[in-house]
Amino acid sequence: MHLLDLQVSEHQVSLAQNPDWLPQCLPNGIPLAPRYRRLLSHFTDDILASLSCHPTIHQDLGRGLVPAALESPQLMSACLALSAAGFLSRGVTELYGVDIAKILSHLQSSGLTLLRSALAGPSVMGETLLATCLIWCLSDVFTYRRHEGGMSSSWRVHLGGIRALLDSNGANYRRFPPGTGSSMQVAMRHLYQLYLSLQTLPYIAPAAAPPTAIAETAPPPPPTLDEVTVNPSPAIDGFLGYSDEILDVMHQIEQLSRTQSLPSPDADILLGKVHAMIARDMIAAPPVTLSYSSSSSSLTSSSPQFVQAESTDFTLCHQIFQQATLIQLHRRLYHLPSQSPPIQTAVYSIEGMLTSLCDRGKGRGGGGGGGESMWVAMAMPVFTLGCEAFTPEHQQFVLSMMDRLEICIQSLHVRIIRQALVDIWTLRRGLDDEGRGGICAGRLLGSFFSVSALSFACAI
Repeated sequence: MHLLDLQVSEHQVSLAQNPDWLPQCLPNGIPLAPRYRRLLSHFTDDILASLSCHPTIHQDLGRGLVPAALESPQLMSACLALSAAGFLSRGVTELYGVDIAKILSHLQSSGLTLLRSALAGPSVMGETLLATCLIWCLSDVFTYRRHEGGMSSSWRVHLGGIRALLDSNGANYRRFPPGTGSSMQVAMRHLYQLYLSLQTLPYIAPAAAPPTAIAETAPPPPPTLDEVTVNPSPAIDGFLGYSDEILDVMHQIEQLSRTQSLPSPDADILLGKVHAMIARDMIAAPPVTLSYSSSSSSLTSSSPQFVQAESTDFTLCHQIFQQATLIQLHRRLYHLPSQSPPIQTAVYSIEGMLTSLCDRGKGRGGGGGGGESMWVAMAMPVFTLGCEAFTPEHQQFVLSMMDRLEICIQSLHVRIIRQALVDIWTLRRGLDDEGRGGICAGRLLGSFFSVSALSFACAI
């Protein structure tokens, strides 16, 4: 019998208090196969750590997801598949002498069958089912699987399924409010943030797309009113690395770009709002909050010096996202060319802050030091920066940042994004715009390319 078909007893809920412990065998005494134990260990130690900018959230996810996975065959399948996808993205092809691609294929076949059965069942939708859909979505983002004739994009199908689950079950699971005391619900609050971020993940079209543009086909619908925060917080979200305020602006840019082809008073209002946010946060940096975490404090570290360094890292990440959002606004709502002063001012700001983030990592030895954890969030700003790069010097800087990003999160999706930037620069060169920047990057991206954000979980 396959391990994923076995039932797991309740005593393993003790993982909620000790997420670092992993079982040597199943409750019925059958040993847990070494390759699956290794996959589960990689999931808890490395994959979950790559989903957020803050270690406390890593712990929250482990406390909630691992015990639930041990009780749910469909969630366990998804977690192990995500772990296998993570190994493949890092260039690891074998595990205990077994081809990881074959392990992943088997997990996908059995796991998605389990998921379909669960979705078709009469039971009420709960956190475990939503978590399973999100983990499968992440697994597809990790591998961004290529098939003959194009690329798979089933992560978008999973997002649609999550949206349908939320819509069909009213408001009970909309926000996963804090204060419930459940480890799984704490984890789900973090995963709900991930869901909102994944809605804006750019999809690089398959090879069959027209060569004159890099297009996104069948973009997902914009967030519903329930998903757009009414009063977004200006505080830096410890999960995202930037504020809910910025995420809300990204969604508004997305909605306006779909409904208005010319600059409008709404765009002017939004632009003023972003400038006001930037000016306010330059005077006093916003706090970093973990309000949905099991931890009661904002930042928990071993020393005041480390707390200050951690706060500085988050502030840099937040400010980088503000400037990248400003570029998105100028590009998508005002259609400004890359060489325009508003975009170039933001470009130079981002370059300076990314350099500072790199320097902080070097200053504290890298490997998780200063600025290191912030790189899980840097795909959107680096991609945004690359779209506006029209000189070899700026393009080389962006490539060096892509190298840094890939070292940190080692996802195949990062390599796809890198190639997309190279293709964009080739298009610009073919239009005789290299060194000039007279073309709006939106024209190069294509009229159907919808990208308002690429956050930490979007390019894992």
